[in-house]
Amino acid sequence: MGWFFTRGSTRKELISEQTRNWTANGPNDTTVTTNCLAHCYRGGVFSGVLWAVWERTFTRNGEAVQPTERWIACDLLRYKRGFGWGAKGMDESMHPFYYSCPLRYLEMVPLETYGGCVEWREGVRRYHARQRETRRRPVRA
Repeated sequence: MGWFFTRGSTRKELISEQTRNWTANGPNDTTVTTNCLAHCYRGGVFSGVLWAVWERTFTRNGEAVQPTERWIACDLLRYKRGFGWGAKGMDESMHPFYYSCPLRYLEMVPLETYGGCVEWREGVRRYHARQRETRRRPVRA
């Protein structure tokens, strides 16, 4: 999937759009509801990663007709002069080579219940372990 840019958009506007909840009508009078349960931006002034946990439910007449789905999204964000902010969407199943996902997001989407990429999750845990180790090291004068 490629990048999409919205001319003149701000990072705040793009994040708001990328994390907006929505509902749609599916086949056989099924209502599909997709909600962003949590999100955060990790990055700099001109580029970064938007992490989000999504949940999708499928109901008919208020009753679940299909198991709930949950996943971790990894949207790359960047600013392009003359255009504004843009995004490139990915999710955990694509094994993105970005690992700054909050650890609690892994807990919100348990592998046993919703599936996911074991190798990517191990990379996230290694990334956070390195971050903790770096913070513990004394600063040399």
